[in-house]
Amino acid sequence: MVTLLAKCFIKEQGKNEQQVRKAYGTLCSILGIFLNVCLFAGKYVAGFLSGSIAIMADAFNNLSDAGSSFITLIGFVFAGKKPDSDHPFGHGRIEYLSGLGVAFLIMLMGVELGKSSLNKILHPETVELGTLSIVILLVSILVKLYMAYYNRKVGKKISSAAMAATATDSMSDALSTTVVLLAMLFLHITNIN
Repeated sequence: MVTLLAKCFIKEQGKNEQQVRKAYGTLCSILGIFLNVCLFAGKYVAGFLSGSIAIMADAFNNLSDAGSSFITLIGFVFAGKKPDSDHPFGHGRIEYLSGLGVAFLIMLMGVELGKSSLNKILHPETVELGTLSIVILLVSILVKLYMAYYNRKVGKKISSAAMAATATDSMSDALSTTVVLLAMLFLHITNIN
């Protein structure tokens, strides 16, 4: 999908390396925002229907990932600006700051997920697992694996620390959603027996 979108929207001929980096970074960031907002909506519905705080937390994690993609987008936009008298070597280092911002959001989300998980351990509630929730979580895992793949691939192509951080975040999201799905399936199976 990214390759197809890149062929449609990124014309590498006649552009310098900085323009190509900005174009790829912008494309991947916008796609990341779109996919994460869609995942948030799906998981929010699944969490609401199932009553699962784990799915709801996963949904809000996707919303924070959309924010991370927005930070990455801003980083690429500013990094792509031409050198000026105040920045004679350009603005490329802002991309590192956007990568730092993404890392900070990942840590903040981890702390928040830990707090909500501890609260649910102390005050458990009944969880209902339906087919729709399972399907949404499976689709989410596949989308996050794809996002990790294309962010890593583009990150290597343009040597971007921010894209590498986003790829790592997407992979960890796929793993955490897999754990949520397996835990819910385990609870569902033990409640049947």
